[in-house]
Amino acid sequence: MDAALAGDQALPIDAAAREEWVARCEAAYPVVYRALIAIGASESDAADALQDAFEDALKQRTPVVRAEGWLFVVAQRRWRRSRWRQRIFHPLELVRGAVRSDREGEIDLLVELRRLTERQRTVIVARYVLGLSQREIAELLGIAPGTVAATAHQTTALLRERLLGGMK
Repeated sequence: MDAALAGDQALPIDAAAREEWVARCEAAYPVVYRALIAIGASESDAADALQDAFEDALKQRTPVVRAEGWLFVVAQRRWRRSRWRQRIFHPLELVRGAVRSDREGEIDLLVELRRLTERQRTVIVARYVLGLSQREIAELLGIAPGTVAATAHQTTALLRERLLGGMK
């Protein structure tokens, strides 16, 4: 997976390229933070996962084409791992009430995003929040580009139906 994220090159990064990489990561930080929240992370969990991903970015030895995609995938993995640990140590009652909207009748995209499967949520956020192409999403997630296209199309239709009630 790291080879797909880093491209075909396996050359070490020189000092100038490293500075440019860090600058790109810093520029991508707010976008990836919002993307993590959009897929269901709390503000503190998103910040923690992204901080861990940024630490990994500083250790990165090979060039990466899209800092946003790299940080998103690494931070998402950290957040998932953290969620699994929390589920092990917290009672089941806390997990059951995680998705709930207190605002009756209002359209809430974040609530609807949380109702999607993890793959649907990841594809939609990577496509529309991070602006990654279908090919880039496929490479980063290790799935076929056709799967990305189908998932994006079906999920967009599902969200449109849920949020707009079938109105276009």
